[in-house]
Amino acid sequence: MPILRVRYASLTLSLAFCATSLPLGAQDFLTEQAAIERALAREGIATRDDADRDAARAGVAGIMRFDNPELSVSRESVNGDTEWQAGVVQPLDLSGRRGALREAARNEAQAIESEITWRRQELIAETRTAYVGCAAAGAELDIWRRFAGDLGEARRVAEARAREGDTAVYDLRRTRVALSSAEAELSMAEGERKAGCAKLAALTGASDPAIPPSAMTSLRSGEGSGDRADLAAQEQRLVAAGQRVSAARKARLPQLSVGAGVKRVDDPTSTAYGPTVSVGVTLPIFNGGGAAVAEAEARRRALEAELIIARRTIEAEQQAASARALAARQAAVSAARSRDDAGRLGTIANTAYQAGEIGVVELLDAYEAQRDAELAVINHARRAAEATIQFDLVTGRTYP
Repeated sequence: MPILRVRYASLTLSLAFCATSLPLGAQDFLTEQAAIERALAREGIATRDDADRDAARAGVAGIMRFDNPELSVSRESVNGDTEWQAGVVQPLDLSGRRGALREAARNEAQAIESEITWRRQELIAETRTAYVGCAAAGAELDIWRRFAGDLGEARRVAEARAREGDTAVYDLRRTRVALSSAEAELSMAEGERKAGCAKLAALTGASDPAIPPSAMTSLRSGEGSGDRADLAAQEQRLVAAGQRVSAARKARLPQLSVGAGVKRVDDPTSTAYGPTVSVGVTLPIFNGGGAAVAEAEARRRALEAELIIARRTIEAEQQAASARALAARQAAVSAARSRDDAGRLGTIANTAYQAGEIGVVELLDAYEAQRDAELAVINHARRAAEATIQFDLVTGRTYP
């Protein structure tokens, strides 16, 4: 699959956002990298990852080379003779069953490490998406503020003309209606900005994050294309499942155990000591281990099928993400060009209205066209940025 490198720092889009960038005041300004670092450093993230690693390491360490030995003590008394016997019995893993289980545990630990990597990549993508969403909501709020300001100026001019008898009452009422509607939308935009930045605040711990609109066009793309960490985890679990099948098969072999100890015999006249040696072997009479082998093989087949499905799904996701990222970028560039044209139209219409060459309807129409074009730029830039973030995630690109 061809690798798509989406570059957003194009001159067209950068110029389009110059007019929408406003001072950020005392808000908590965040760069993209700072937002990611803060999200990764949040309480609970490292603790959870370390706990998962510790549990995986403990799982490996818990499978020793040998089972624990068994210590036994017995006493017999017959016709005045007493026998004491103490010994240690050690099972021997001659088949290698415990070695196979230990290798399975090691691969499970590697799978957990891959899952931790994937969780980190997902958190980075989630943070970047929230970062873009906060920037877009702030940019839309700026547009509605400027639109309401333009309408407020148009109403002021209409009121002055109405007092002088130079314009119809309709023009005054028309500007008032448009301004009231714009103020209502402005109130909604303020709420959307708070809601749009709330998730970023929760992810990063920033009290009131402030993101410039240009952040949507300056996102850095991930480095190269690597293996999906979640897919690597599935592959490692499949290897572990194969090792568990091997362990189940080896468990069907008779298990040998050896023992050694000391024996003491007391009779009415003397006491004697002597060593004891024992050899034992398990007899697979009631449970030959066939069911355990069948279960392990079935689990391995299920994981193998899941891996095939995952690879097919990931390939489709990568192709879709590539197409979506390219189309979204092209749409963002086109929207930026139309926004420039609409911006000039609004300036021309305002000059003509001030000179009395056009009516209020034409002026409001020009303002609305400029507003809609600017909102379209924000919307397409946001979609393009989100498409790039998703592309980085599904292709396994590493982000600094």
